[in-house]
Amino acid sequence: MLLIFLGCYTFDDVPIVEGPHCAADTVGYVLDTLDGDTIDVVTAAELNLAGASSVDDTGGGGDTGSSSGSQDARVLTIRMLGVDAPEISHNSTEVADCYGDEAAAWTHDAVLGRQVLLSFDRSCTDKYGRGLAYVFLTGDSATYDVSSCASGTCTLPSDTTATAAVLINDIIIRYGYARVYEDFDDIRLADLLYDAQAAAQDGNKGLWKTCQ
Repeated sequence: MLLIFLGCYTFDDVPIVEGPHCAADTVGYVLDTLDGDTIDVVTAAELNLAGASSVDDTGGGGDTGSSSGSQDARVLTIRMLGVDAPEISHNSTEVADCYGDEAAAWTHDAVLGRQVLLSFDRSCTDKYGRGLAYVFLTGDSATYDVSSCASGTCTLPSDTTATAAVLINDIIIRYGYARVYEDFDDIRLADLLYDAQAAAQDGNKGLWKTCQ
């Protein structure tokens, strides 16, 4: 289970992201993992960021809303704020960066289908229209039926309460699957992420051991 990937490291206290936020925290479920630092998250449609697409439970995607008794949902592509995972290959002509496949596999195994809390900083989106967020794996480790949403029958659970427990942005760096994305070194949890990177380097973990 998840402890295989996270080991014994968890936060005693959730880091508090103080100051201006571009959007309120929101609970969602990880629908897909695109690479080591980018995921698709289905959330309540009230969270309206650039690049989001609507899905409904009428058998397909689109902006038609949801049928009676269900809950309209929105799929967001989220880039983990402050995280720079090695690139994967996207076609037969590309070659993955060192540790790119390992990073993508770790993220897939750690968060796919699980409930997460998205917490935002000053900027909600990057130049590609992806959401920028801290991704917290929730304490109850609630899971979601990924296949139902992928097929267009997307109904969120009515109980979306969550207690944030583990910051995935930190863990992926701390275990050496990614580096700190230095273009975002002014974010509020930058010191935490740099501490995670120093720990990975000192421990010769992951890409710091394998990649030159």
